[in-house]
Amino acid sequence: MTDQSLEGRGAPARALVVALVIFAAIAVAGALLGLLWWGLAPRPEGTSLGDGEVFTGTTEDVFAGEGYFLLMTAIAGLVTGYAAYMVQFPLARRRVQDLRLPALLAGVLGSAAGSLSTLWVGTSLDRSLQQGVAEASPGESVTVALQLDATAFLVAWPFVFVLQYALLDAVSMVRRDLPGSPEAAPLEQLEPLPVGEPGTAGPGAGGTTAEPGGAEQHGSGPEDAPPEGGRAP
Repeated sequence: MTDQSLEGRGAPARALVVALVIFAAIAVAGALLGLLWWGLAPRPEGTSLGDGEVFTGTTEDVFAGEGYFLLMTAIAGLVTGYAAYMVQFPLARRRVQDLRLPALLAGVLGSAAGSLSTLWVGTSLDRSLQQGVAEASPGESVTVALQLDATAFLVAWPFVFVLQYALLDAVSMVRRDLPGSPEAAPLEQLEPLPVGEPGTAGPGAGGTTAEPGGAEQHGSGPEDAPPEGGRAP
């Protein structure tokens, strides 16, 4: 079996491995981002209405937790989009294999999983606050746990990831250095034309030919013709 056939068989497996690594790395980053969201986002204060219901009013802290989630996941989309493209770029050039599409699909799925992981980790760490709100008596002041009412914020990470990835790919297309495309082979220098050997005519017409005795015999021309009515000297 030739090396080309082995490389052709290994190409899909290599693309799958790269995609799985990118997906797993982004999903784990989402869990770590959930810890950061839980540690930085403020919690609003409210009044218990009983049965787990809370009146929080319209204070700034009510929307701060969701704002932190949106901002942090959007920044994560920029970082992971850049990282995913930069990871597949040298790998694609090393074996001349286009890995842009597998990395893009893995990044989108990983970003979606990362957003869900961020939400799950952040809200799970606030289970004690949720339990306190559920057990509070009506009129009692409670601290509200992290939550995400605006579920549309979950698409911020995948959306920004795609934008960042597409921007880098567009820059690469403009620069004509797309990863995985074979580089143009250098042009070979032209070999010098062979020099004519003695006894053969040169490139131009009417040249001179060498005789064995060393004398040169010129081609006949008008100036060599004998005069009329006489012999040549």
